[in-house]
Amino acid sequence: MSVFNALYLLRALVGAIACPMLTTLCSHAGANTLAAWSQYGNQGEVEARLVTEEAACPDLIADGRRVGMTERASPSPAFPVRVCVATIPAGTKRLTGGGIDLPVPVRHPRHIVVFGDTGCRLKGAVVQACNDPAAWPFHAIATRAAQESPDLMIHLGDYLYRESPCRAGDNRCTGTPWGDTWAAWNADFFAPAAPLLRRTVWLMARGNHEECSRAGTGFTELLGHDSRSEACNPHENPLLIDLDGVKLALLDDNAAVDKEVAPEVAEVLRRDIGAALTAKADWLVTHHPFRGISKPEPNGEPGVMEGANATLLSALSGADESRLTLMLAGHIHNFQIENYPGVTAPQLIIGEGGDELDKEVPRQLAGLVTGGETVTQGLSLPGFGYVVLDRNRHTEDWSITVHAADGRVLRHCALVSRRLKCP
Repeated sequence: MSVFNALYLLRALVGAIACPMLTTLCSHAGANTLAAWSQYGNQGEVEARLVTEEAACPDLIADGRRVGMTERASPSPAFPVRVCVATIPAGTKRLTGGGIDLPVPVRHPRHIVVFGDTGCRLKGAVVQACNDPAAWPFHAIATRAAQESPDLMIHLGDYLYRESPCRAGDNRCTGTPWGDTWAAWNADFFAPAAPLLRRTVWLMARGNHEECSRAGTGFTELLGHDSRSEACNPHENPLLIDLDGVKLALLDDNAAVDKEVAPEVAEVLRRDIGAALTAKADWLVTHHPFRGISKPEPNGEPGVMEGANATLLSALSGADESRLTLMLAGHIHNFQIENYPGVTAPQLIIGEGGDELDKEVPRQLAGLVTGGETVTQGLSLPGFGYVVLDRNRHTEDWSITVHAADGRVLRHCALVSRRLKCP
């Protein structure tokens, strides 16, 4: 038994012992609740969600009043659990579900933790040491990030990397589940993320690892923000969130191909980008960066780099970027900032949440070309970690603090007047 599953079992035992001493509101208290969290869901409402082994969804208790939960997903062979959901009533001060305290939304989020690409990579011969906290530090990152007491947590996608079974005798991953199953989702995300799931509301982006041919069913059942209508939702609608005047548009770009244009996907994303711009979004939040730097383009001209997404850029073509103050994404496994000439929006990439790092990214990015644009100022930082964004009063400017996995501050940066700066 892993340490994370042992903690869940201990919590369940404590709940079972304590329940008889409490009031009738203690029904369904914790014993069979496997995960509980709050996230932005359908049409931007903040929802409470539970994964339970109970025969029916429990009620939420919101400031002493019962709120019924509905079933988002029923048990199946791969997911022998019940996923329950309910919109959190506006103004709720205290919320419990399944015997567990749940986060309630902060009215004006100004202190935000961000990371992405958190799972442990198992794919054929490529094996990350999932049983070594130094090689896969996601639990430590989530624990440190929880100590920041954020108003909001943004995950930039790619939750499940355990795509293949661990080979016999390989101690790096012995005993790990794999595939698009509850056991693998719990091992790769819910158990290690538990300290942060209990602390704050989440905004969940969808990565390419959550496309329907990979872990799309689990994403749809567990984390998707649209109302569930099919086993795997191939594309979710844009989600618009207003952070006290700074508007975020979360786009589902799970199927956006990096190196060539996928025409049908580009057409859907062109519609989504248009809707975001019409709604006067300030930030576009995606999994793939529109423009980014991962490694030199093979057989390309000197200074021309891979890392841009051809499908996203095709969808963006002809749009007015001058309204946008930031593009926020993961997918490339490090921290990087990039500014470009003219009205092109700056790109912030935060993909160092736990999966194997991209090691071919140069430290200094100025002068490099990505997606047909030359970086005017830019840098990257190696290593695992997370980032904290803090709003500067009532402006659209933010301070950006880059943390290592153990919480150490690596760099102070900022978003000021549509430019990213790391003095």
